[in-house]
Amino acid sequence: MARANELHQNYPLINSYGVIGDCHSVALVSPEGSVDWGCFPDFDSPAIFCRLLDAVRGGFFQIAPTESSLVGSQHYLHGSNVLQTRFASIAGEVVLTDFMPVETVNAWPYRGMDNNTCAQEDGSCHSLVRMVECTHGEISVTMKLKVSPQYAAVPSEISLAPNHLGALISGGQQHVALALVGAHLLPSFAMEVVQEPEEWHPTIQAQFLLREGERLCFVIGIGRTAQAARWLLENELPRRNFAAELAHTLHCWRTWLASCVQCTYMGPYAYWVERSVLALKLMTYAPTGAIVAAPTTSLPEGVGGVRNWDYRFIWLRDATFTLYAFNILGFTEEAHAFIHWLCRLSCADGEDLQIMYGIRGERELTEQQLPHLSGYAGSSPVRIGNGAAKQQQLDVFGEVLDCIHLYRRQGGFEREGETLEGPLWAMMRLLVDHVCTHWQEPDNGIWEVRGGPRHFVYSKVMCWVALDRGIRAAEQLNLEADIPRWMAMRDQIRADILARGYNTSVGAFTQSYGSTTLDAANLLLPLVGFIAPDDPRMLSTVDRIMEKLTDKHGFVYRYLSEDGLSGGEGTFTTCTFWLVDNLAMQGCVDEARSLFERLLTYASRLGLFSEEIDAQNGMALGNYPQAFTHIALINSADNLRKAEIRRSEYHTNPVMAAFHRCTRQ
Repeated sequence: MARANELHQNYPLINSYGVIGDCHSVALVSPEGSVDWGCFPDFDSPAIFCRLLDAVRGGFFQIAPTESSLVGSQHYLHGSNVLQTRFASIAGEVVLTDFMPVETVNAWPYRGMDNNTCAQEDGSCHSLVRMVECTHGEISVTMKLKVSPQYAAVPSEISLAPNHLGALISGGQQHVALALVGAHLLPSFAMEVVQEPEEWHPTIQAQFLLREGERLCFVIGIGRTAQAARWLLENELPRRNFAAELAHTLHCWRTWLASCVQCTYMGPYAYWVERSVLALKLMTYAPTGAIVAAPTTSLPEGVGGVRNWDYRFIWLRDATFTLYAFNILGFTEEAHAFIHWLCRLSCADGEDLQIMYGIRGERELTEQQLPHLSGYAGSSPVRIGNGAAKQQQLDVFGEVLDCIHLYRRQGGFEREGETLEGPLWAMMRLLVDHVCTHWQEPDNGIWEVRGGPRHFVYSKVMCWVALDRGIRAAEQLNLEADIPRWMAMRDQIRADILARGYNTSVGAFTQSYGSTTLDAANLLLPLVGFIAPDDPRMLSTVDRIMEKLTDKHGFVYRYLSEDGLSGGEGTFTTCTFWLVDNLAMQGCVDEARSLFERLLTYASRLGLFSEEIDAQNGMALGNYPQAFTHIALINSADNLRKAEIRRSEYHTNPVMAAFHRCTRQ
């Protein structure tokens, strides 16, 4: 296993990156001013920048002082996903502003499942803009652009345009235009192509001196064809006003964020909630309303290990949890767009529902390995696609139905002038009936274990949730359903879980029936209403998890059992937030707050989280940024806020204060 200081030589720490995007895709920008990951124009497009997964072969786009010892400091412009990296020396200072222009970040009207970003007739699409400006003194700057098409699997060719207009880069089916705005005003500007022998991907290198007040703009655009990319370079990009587009992009992000009135009520955690919701919005695919689990692939759960997965898809579970976070903050457009996306999935019945889809609703997500890439810090294999798409995970039915239940309960249908009747209710009935038929079967569980199906307790609980939410909708809206059958089945599932899912010798709900293994997924049981947070069985479960499933910091592992894969992983940050939720709901507010704030210290300097934390050295692990983690952060901040309110109310009543105390004490 590599140590953190060894990694830094060739691979920046996973959570050192800033993230920008346009609700179609994202780019990861290092403090050294390098875009080391970028899939354009869409989340699932083949990466043209993948140095993050191979420091030698992978492409990148770096703008930084020529003096390489200068490392930048990064921050987001307030209330936005516009990133600035500042480099300072005795001689001067330059500021690099990175953004992807947007027309709007609001949810789009539904346009069909076959959307893609290259929608204009000329084949052009969204762009990546990098502005570098000298704010005082003078400083020499170097730009390096190495495009490695198709995950660096095919060679590329470069054609420089005259008069420092820019360049065209093509390889395989990917065509890139690099436009320069302002280069002709800099006498010192020089650009060349550098290519080593046997090198598949030549590098464009430019050097120039910037003095105070001088600015240069580099813009990347993607064309569907080489002709479209040339049109971008020669016609569209030179005519655009990128300063105005920056102002408009800032306005869009800030206007969208301002529509969330609840964000101002998160007390001391307002910054974290704001940054989390902005990160989640970055992972929304605007044309369909789908939400990816993360915008990266194959960032390892253990450095040097094989647990490296492609997360650029829509897990129904993660997406519904994301919408729960959006809903509690007042962002309802996203829920509306996602539910419309859900209704249009090619799902004839419950048997046909997959646990995950592509961003346009694609069903085939064939998992492949890319052996030509060495992986982040030697963590191979690098994978694209995800074989878990074909797994049976029964919990997803409960999560989907719970999402619709929450949207309905918060008035989402009425607000849009819609009802639950019709195709959506027909789909919900199909899903509930599917659960009635299949809940007794084993599945692969929430953690997608590859060691064979089991009777996972959390999966059974979410089957109970599916029935419960279906019953509530049918009863409250007088919808057609076999309610007596559903109610009987709901009661049967609950009795089965309590009889077989709780192990009295362990003193906890276990991972699966007949098992003694603990599973942090069971921390969700009170959060979905299956059991009261102060039920003795739940209190004991939390105690056992804190005793046996945490590291020295109190951070929670998902489980510590065999799962069909070699190697280990870090603590799972989402699970730690779930522990915070349980402690808060039990009335242990100080303990919950302490754990929450301790966890926040492991975020990036920009307030972003990956999936896991290495228990030995505190390094971020897994794909980044991770939607699941930021969802859990928002929920925990909200649960802490509610717990503080309850405690303050009880403290005004001495009798209730004596009665309501931390139930674990």
